[in-house]
Amino acid sequence: MAIAILLLGLSNGMRFTIPLDVINPYEYFYGTERMHFQIINIFLGGAAVSFAAVAAGYMLMTFKDHPLVNIILTLVVMLIVSMISAVFLFGFDPLPGILLMLIIAALFMREDRRMVLGAFVLLFSLHVIVNGVMVVISGLNAPGDIIYSSIQEVNRLTSTFRSSDYFAIIGMNLEVFFTYQLSDWFMWIMGILPWTLLGIVLYRFNVAELFKYNGVLMISITLALIAGGLLIKMIEVISIGSYTAAEFAERFGSPLLGTGYFMLVFLIYNLLPEKLSKIFGAAGEKGLTVYVLSNVLMAAASYGIGFTLYGEVSIGNMIFIVIIIYAVLLVIMNALRHYNVKMLEELSAVTVINENIK
Repeated sequence: MAIAILLLGLSNGMRFTIPLDVINPYEYFYGTERMHFQIINIFLGGAAVSFAAVAAGYMLMTFKDHPLVNIILTLVVMLIVSMISAVFLFGFDPLPGILLMLIIAALFMREDRRMVLGAFVLLFSLHVIVNGVMVVISGLNAPGDIIYSSIQEVNRLTSTFRSSDYFAIIGMNLEVFFTYQLSDWFMWIMGILPWTLLGIVLYRFNVAELFKYNGVLMISITLALIAGGLLIKMIEVISIGSYTAAEFAERFGSPLLGTGYFMLVFLIYNLLPEKLSKIFGAAGEKGLTVYVLSNVLMAAASYGIGFTLYGEVSIGNMIFIVIIIYAVLLVIMNALRHYNVKMLEELSAVTVINENIK
């Protein structure tokens, strides 16, 4: 989860820089800035959420021996924390959607692995039909198949987030959350839930053993997923400004890339020396704390209540800032783990049934 938190932070960093959801980046950016956006978007855009969904589903299974009601109630508490964070810090936050789908995925934890695999295949098939075939057919050669930047909306968002009126920022976060998050609940089901189920499937089929005894095959699959995802993402770059191309790349290239990233990180993590893996493990164990604190620091850097970098700093520089914040938090989390300090993860844990009762 440590790398998933980092990738989500990098993805969030782009939206802490500009109102990415209301612009056409290919007409908004020029020169070096456009090149930086293209590179970051190809490797990161959308894939961070898919990676986090697969990792969350896999991690969920490590708690399989705990009573299901405790797991679900703990996830509900974490969902509430993430929604508070979205309202007060970052309205574009994808974490509430991931946690909500994780609650649904938790219902499959004790089911036969073939049933979970079947649920994943069914949802993925619906995803292909609804977000693939129908989107392409409806948008192909359509006169409105061009993304235009909404300058009025860009100015409204920018002026609000750059203001020192924190209540106005909260109001904008609420509007953004309801407009771009809750209204997209169907896409959560199609774009997040299948990959949380895939994480459960990978755990149930013991992906560690598959890498150990079928290393060449698994590495080939991993590279194929990453290469396939990148090729599909390149469609967006080639078809500059096309809404259909952008949607297709986002809905198909990103999940493939995110899954490939998960497989690659899983392989590398298991090859790392134990001491090094423990360093990153601290950020994974305290992932919710790292995520919320990173949003606090990013809000302080970007909004008018802090350093007012929103709309002023380049995406490349903001990515550099996110990495520095993550590195600092990684050191802090290791210190907190050393002294056994309880953070949001432990405080969110709910126990209503004795742990010995399954």
